[in-house]
Amino acid sequence: MNKYWQPDPWCIIEESFNPDDQLESESVFALANGHIGQRGSFEEYYSRQPGPGSYISGVCYQESDDSLVKQLDVPNWNGIIVRLNDEMLDLATWDVENFRRVLNMREGFLERTFDATSPKGRQIQVSVKQFLSMAEKEVGAFSYSVKSLNFEGRVSFTPIIDANITDRYSSDNEQLWNMLQVKTQQEVSHLWAHARRMNYLFCGALTYVLYKNNEQLRVNPTKIEKERVAGFWVGTDVKSGDTVCLNKYVAIIDSLSHSNDDLTDYACSVAINAKKKGWNKLLEENSLAWAGVWAQCDGAIDGSDTDVEAQQKKLYLYFRKITRLDCDK
Repeated sequence: MNKYWQPDPWCIIEESFNPDDQLESESVFALANGHIGQRGSFEEYYSRQPGPGSYISGVCYQESDDSLVKQLDVPNWNGIIVRLNDEMLDLATWDVENFRRVLNMREGFLERTFDATSPKGRQIQVSVKQFLSMAEKEVGAFSYSVKSLNFEGRVSFTPIIDANITDRYSSDNEQLWNMLQVKTQQEVSHLWAHARRMNYLFCGALTYVLYKNNEQLRVNPTKIEKERVAGFWVGTDVKSGDTVCLNKYVAIIDSLSHSNDDLTDYACSVAINAKKKGWNKLLEENSLAWAGVWAQCDGAIDGSDTDVEAQQKKLYLYFRKITRLDCDK
């Protein structure tokens, strides 16, 4: 395994931040549930980021002059922009310490922790956890927590769905999606788009809950309705020692699985229902679903490997096989 990864039979663990290896790490720490999947890119803005990758099983295309079948990048649903007053969190320009990233294969979630210091000396401790539900295959959930270590001011979050997706294989940066509707209501925001390469529609919806020191806040969000971006802007004032957490719930719906006529209403209802169910219940259901999956993987967990790294590699290969996104849905 990679020299930065720690041996563990059930987890892939990275215990240092290595920007030059970020592209490889995004592939290794990718999440999927067999229906939707995404690269392990950071939720927050990252100026060195090679670009997010979000995918849906069966959504592929082939160039007329190319025999290679390509997975289509769908609008990115994992973005959560974080600001301390006027400074936007960016691991490429902030000082980063105590970085740790863990892909938990047993329960199917990804978590990341780190301390960061801004160019203005503002210090925070960050904890992020996300999963793409194995129990509800069109649902994803993210929990983004920021603890102030010395900062007094406003912490704000911008949870978004972003359709600024260009063709990575072309030289002219062609946009892959035509916008049909971007709409943000008080509780839910959605983005509805048509793929330029095929007769295919995508709709992503998101909602959120904001907490401060474990108490839910009632806030009036700023609605984000840009040409290719849907979402919210919310925040609260903090002092040193305070912790602010945003839970983001997304629904990823497409025209391969649903009628074109009800994509937006259905996506919004799925996102709202995920929020009503709540983070803990969704995570519990996801863990139980993964337990059932692993129980059927005869030979993956036979206890015969005394070499931890060998068992880790074996389970990782099974994990990727289970969560693979196919082009012939």
